[in-house]
Amino acid sequence: MTRLPGPLRVLMAVAATFFLLPSPAQAAYIDPGTGSYILQLVAGAVLAGLITVRGFWTQIRALVKRPEADRESSGE
Repeated sequence: MTRLPGPLRVLMAVAATFFLLPSPAQAAYIDPGTGSYILQLVAGAVLAGLITVRGFWTQIRALVKRPEADRESSGE
């Protein structure tokens, strides 16, 4: 493996040090509009998941349910 040239090695060390240093505390503010938007995204994702499951419900039940022949032979 070849070694990096001196200036590039120094630049990479400085960049790594810069990225690893902790950043100062930031004062962030989420206004009500942003909170409402996030709530809408979460509600939409939940509803989309429920509608998807509802659409595939018969296929999901078919995977979980035992076939009729197995139930008749076991006496249920």
